Amino acid sequence: MMKAYCATLIHETSRWSPIPTSLEDYRRNFLYAPVAGEGLHLRDETFVGVNWNDIFVRRGHDAAIGLIAGAEPGRPTSAADYAFLKDELLAGLRAAMPVDMVALFLHGAQVAEGVDDCNGDIAAAVREIVGPRVPVGVVFDLHGNISDRLIESVDVLVSCLEYPHTDFGDRAEQMVSLLEDICSGHPAPFIIRRRVPMLGTYFTTRSPMRELVDWARALEQQPDIKAVSITHGFAWSDVKDCGANVIVCATGDRHAAEQLADTVAERYFRARDLIRTPRISAHEAVAEALAHKDGLVVIADTADNPGGGAPGDSTHLLRELLASGADRLAIGMIWDPIAVEFACKAGVGAELDLRIGGKTGATSGAPVDLKVRVLSYRDDAQQMAQGAFSAIGPAALVEAGGVRIVLCARRQQVFDKACFEEFGVDVTACRVIVVKSHQHFMESFAPVASKVIYATPPGAVNMNYREVAFSRIPRPIYPVDDAPIEIAGRRWS
Repeated sequence: MMKAYCATLIHETSRWSPIPTSLEDYRRNFLYAPVAGEGLHLRDETFVGVNWNDIFVRRGHDAAIGLIAGAEPGRPTSAADYAFLKDELLAGLRAAMPVDMVALFLHGAQVAEGVDDCNGDIAAAVREIVGPRVPVGVVFDLHGNISDRLIESVDVLVSCLEYPHTDFGDRAEQMVSLLEDICSGHPAPFIIRRRVPMLGTYFTTRSPMRELVDWARALEQQPDIKAVSITHGFAWSDVKDCGANVIVCATGDRHAAEQLADTVAERYFRARDLIRTPRISAHEAVAEALAHKDGLVVIADTADNPGGGAPGDSTHLLRELLASGADRLAIGMIWDPIAVEFACKAGVGAELDLRIGGKTGATSGAPVDLKVRVLSYRDDAQQMAQGAFSAIGPAALVEAGGVRIVLCARRQQVFDKACFEEFGVDVTACRVIVVKSHQHFMESFAPVASKVIYATPPGAVNMNYREVAFSRIPRPIYPVDDAPIEIAGRRWS
């Protein structure tokens, strides 16, 4: 039996989000801080697909569980609250010492006020406590931005490979297995990183990204290749480490592993235009959806995805649905606590004038004033989000014309059909459903959708990178800059 210290800190940070991030946001979403005495009942829960206690106990080890914390994406965490989270994580480690290994789940794209690289900052502090002989491993989100400081501080680095992220649990197990090998006397893997000068979010459900990921998994079957990670990065963090990466953990012949990393990186860059998903305006998306006559069409509102830091209250696609005059349409979840409260007070069956959305900033568009009928209200609904049930919170379903609108008081993206079905919407009977999400909805909606359209109306998550006022990202980088791209003496074309 070995003893492991485990901790989790998750926040995907966007400098263009209008939503501030404080400790209260972690408390509302997920916070287990045993040293501070907060959230003690959360110790054995699965968070974003990873349950440290389950993994280590099942493998016959003792798990000392430290901080487990995550907030909905938004602006950088305040300096004081990040200091609390970091101190809590490190205090838990000191209390658990001595340990045989450290397992961390860090998002990779977390930024705090005054700290652009939270993940490297935490990993370096952990290394300082445990010293050079205790192996430290990190599993992270493929949307993470990877720094030299992070790589230099850890022994094992493994990202999820799938988008939507259905494999966090499996990748965490893979990372733990490598830590076990090191503790058992096997050589620690070396970490090879190849920066790929690209910004983007690439759907692994579509070709050719699907084939690239399958190839990476196949490469891991080679005896000396312990893990291959293909990351996308997260542009809106706007840090010097933004961008895609290929990361290989390997033993044996270092030169061969470097050649393999080069090969994967080159294939990844060559596919850059093919893996970019075409995105269209709100008007074009609704017109295309209504022209499709065979089954349910799902439109993803990618620019107003709360999972990327957007508020979730934009009205651009709602206006287009209403203007179409069509029926059997639905949209959700629009974040509007005031509208939810008014619908609740009016009661199911009531008709009232309701102002919806458009409250957080110019990119959200103007509010929409409608006469609606309240069809449903619930404060106990849940959706399945990355392997665990997540409370939707107070929410209401209202209808105007042929459009059913799910309003929520707790800001979150759509992961699950439950965001509609919990309120009485039969998604299979709809012609068009608009979801406030980028890609995580696919796991639940793909089996019932005959077509998926990715729309890019105005929004806080601006997918046209050339319009974003980046100030820190590395340059040149595609698609902000055109290929060929030359960096560090290497030509990418």
